[in-house]
Amino acid sequence: MTTKPSSAPWADTPFKLIPTPSKRLADSHSYVYCATEMANAHNVIIRGLNAIIQQAPYVRDSNDPRYKAQDVKDLLFYVDAWTKMVNHHHAVEESFMFPDLKKFSGNPSLMDEAQHQHELFHDGLERLLAYCSTTKPEEYRWEGSGGMKEIIDSFSKHLTDHLYAEIDEFLNMKDLDDVGLRKTWDRAEDVAKQTGNIGMLYDVFPCVLGCADNTFEGGNAFPPLPWILPYLIKYWFAARNGAWRFNPSDWWGRPQPLAFIPK
Repeated sequence: MTTKPSSAPWADTPFKLIPTPSKRLADSHSYVYCATEMANAHNVIIRGLNAIIQQAPYVRDSNDPRYKAQDVKDLLFYVDAWTKMVNHHHAVEESFMFPDLKKFSGNPSLMDEAQHQHELFHDGLERLLAYCSTTKPEEYRWEGSGGMKEIIDSFSKHLTDHLYAEIDEFLNMKDLDDVGLRKTWDRAEDVAKQTGNIGMLYDVFPCVLGCADNTFEGGNAFPPLPWILPYLIKYWFAARNGAWRFNPSDWWGRPQPLAFIPK
């Protein structure tokens, strides 16, 4: 479970978080490690999505006399960063992890279902990205035709179904070579780091850190980043950016109250 900061709604709903495989499977085979790391990454995505769904309805649009343009700008930036985070995660899978797993396992159809699932939510993510990058604060709407909720609703179930299902795919890899599977995973992690760029320190990495929860199910040390990075993010790359008010955790993975919910 999560050490929630209060009894108020938090980023563990409406979409449920994924139980940590290593907490329930006493097996040293690397399939448990891979499934656990993937579950940790997927829970970051789910918390970000939940944080958006929980808070966006309470960001006042321009029809409300309490409307603040900066709040909307920050929300659009936050959702844009979350979408880029999801896209980067799946781009690494598509371009390297899945092909490498197929080659290593000798099974050319391995991960085909996961790739098909990517197709189901890809267009919705691209539509959301376009909305965030082109919508002026005074044009933002959560409800209604063409609003942010409609876009998110169009793909969120496909996305979360995929995030749950992919963990089961890794849990079914127990018959693969232990050492070879771990090497394949480690190479994919290296690719993920190498394909990053300085710009991601201003949007993707703050979103990753702010959607982690190191209290989940007794403790999960994730993401695997240098200890100094949260300090650099907090005091340099994320400084003076109000978008990170929407993060459900602080820079060290400790859950914090959501900023935009009814008091």
